[in-house]
Amino acid sequence: MSSRKLVRDWMGVAAGQYLARAMLLVRGLVSASTLGPAGFGGWNALNLILDYGTYASLGSLQGLDLRLPAASLETDPARSQRLLRGTWSVVWVGWLAFATILGLTLLFAPRALVGELSPWAPMLMLLLALIQLAIQLYVSVLKARGRFGPASAAQAAQVVIGAGLGVLAVGRFGVYGLIGGWLVGSFVALLWLRWAATDVPIAPGRVTEGLALARAGLPVFGFFTTSLVLRSVDRMALLRYGDRAELGYYSLGLLAVGLVLYLPEAAATVLFPRIAAAADGALDLGRARMELARGHRALAVTMPLLVGVAMLWAAPVTAWLLPAFAAGVPALRMLAIGAMLFAAGTLPSYFLLGTGHAPRLIVAGAFAAAVTAVLVFATAARVPHAAAVAAAAAIGYGLFASLMVSLAARRLFATTAERWWFAAASFAPALWAGGLALVLGMLGPPLSWAATLARTLALGLGYLPVLWAFGRGVGLVRFAREWLQARPSPA
Repeated sequence: MSSRKLVRDWMGVAAGQYLARAMLLVRGLVSASTLGPAGFGGWNALNLILDYGTYASLGSLQGLDLRLPAASLETDPARSQRLLRGTWSVVWVGWLAFATILGLTLLFAPRALVGELSPWAPMLMLLLALIQLAIQLYVSVLKARGRFGPASAAQAAQVVIGAGLGVLAVGRFGVYGLIGGWLVGSFVALLWLRWAATDVPIAPGRVTEGLALARAGLPVFGFFTTSLVLRSVDRMALLRYGDRAELGYYSLGLLAVGLVLYLPEAAATVLFPRIAAAADGALDLGRARMELARGHRALAVTMPLLVGVAMLWAAPVTAWLLPAFAAGVPALRMLAIGAMLFAAGTLPSYFLLGTGHAPRLIVAGAFAAAVTAVLVFATAARVPHAAAVAAAAAIGYGLFASLMVSLAARRLFATTAERWWFAAASFAPALWAGGLALVLGMLGPPLSWAATLARTLALGLGYLPVLWAFGRGVGLVRFAREWLQARPSPA
């Protein structure tokens, strides 16, 4: 794969992700305005079912991501077919187990997640989780084959249609309008993916094949599970000690977290199959290491400026669009800083996952998740407010990412000086931009558009030394040139 195609795939996935995220942002703003803080908080509590339900693959999908790229390069498709059928078998077993757990939870604690909603809401979310598992399997197949275009397009269609219908229906049907819209979008995406990969078997195969994949993917699955706990424990704490309105304020910040994390996740989507194939000997590992290090530093130096600007504009924009959520702006800013720190650990962690170092990541991730859970729950118990919980969560995000970067630096670089520079380049721009945005946000009228514009210019000037110090040698100009000059290649 040429560097131009690599960059184009990365930016293509990112563009699709951000189109999807823009629609989700619109849906979030409209539903927040329609449902109010309490209703919007209830919707985000309900989404915990979907978040955890998509982990019902029990590691088989992660094992497939590790084994399928190399198998797809073989002339005989028999191995790929066995891997896919085995994955289906474990997905069904895991989903049924999750459905049983959810049913018991609703039986003995019916209001724990859904509040005043009927049991139909969690059941529909359970169905959505099953569809999402099927979507993930098809996306894994297309990524392994290097066909990022159809995979990204189908996922974008899921969000554009699902979020668009949700926007149209939430005013009349409330939460059920959001669920119904997402169901339609998910079905369309699944049909799209099926059309793009008609040779993927539908029937499950031997459970032993699936269990072998689950064992291979268990370390990766365990790491992703710790990451999920890390990123959802804040909502659990607010559900336990706060109220739905505080969770609604907090959910405004969660929209910002998603916007920040989509770009590094898009890069990881493109790079991970190459890393996994290189680890299996099918590609050059040294080149994969170089591509990852270059992409990581490019993100680390460019993202903080964009996020810092968004932090400055959060207050006037929220006052204009969602005045009822003004109390959520401090939490949004803290979560934006936390998301920048968390993003610094994304590509390093994917490199370690793809090269067989997942067991170490599980230990590090579990430690960070445990510390974050204690910190967040202790904070929520004493001060059950969105801003306080967001600050505690941001500390946990930073701890998690620092462990990922530290572990990856030892595998990416040979000298201590290179490792320390890698760590500094990973976090210094985010901390500087985030801190500068917080300070500037306290100067002048907070809701004045003119004052916010002046603060934005000050942030840009203040960030120039960081851009000069850490941006040299990254190849940002070359990166942009390759993106502009790249031409679509046959899928």
